[in-house]
Amino acid sequence: MRRRRWSAGLSVKRTVTWLAVMVAATATSMAVTAGPSFAYPTTAEATSSAGYGYFNGETQILAIHDSHKDGYGVGIIYYRYDLAHTGPYYAWNREGNGTTTYLYLNMPSGTEIKIYACPEQGGLIIENKCGARVFASVPI
Repeated sequence: MRRRRWSAGLSVKRTVTWLAVMVAATATSMAVTAGPSFAYPTTAEATSSAGYGYFNGETQILAIHDSHKDGYGVGIIYYRYDLAHTGPYYAWNREGNGTTTYLYLNMPSGTEIKIYACPEQGGLIIENKCGARVFASVPI
């Protein structure tokens, strides 16, 4: 039986194809493992003079607590980065001092959220008295 000789062109094609497959595999693995340069915590608490909002990424629940007997409710302004319309969205607790309202957000893994807590009165959030913004994310 006669041995088949490989041409130089076939050898180059095989090498180029092998290199292309390796580059594609490396790029894919980097894209899958690459994440943001920083990770937000899975819990966050936004405070205001009327109360606070607490987001737990494990349960995906936003708790809104009125912690002051001041005649104000607690309004939460939040932005969800898993939806086409990121926000603002609004939630509130108008039940009075010492009460907590819960909102289940049903967010996918890795989703980020930004939250502000503000005093609320008569259905209107008093935005110029909001506390600092906080960020959290749903764990992957």
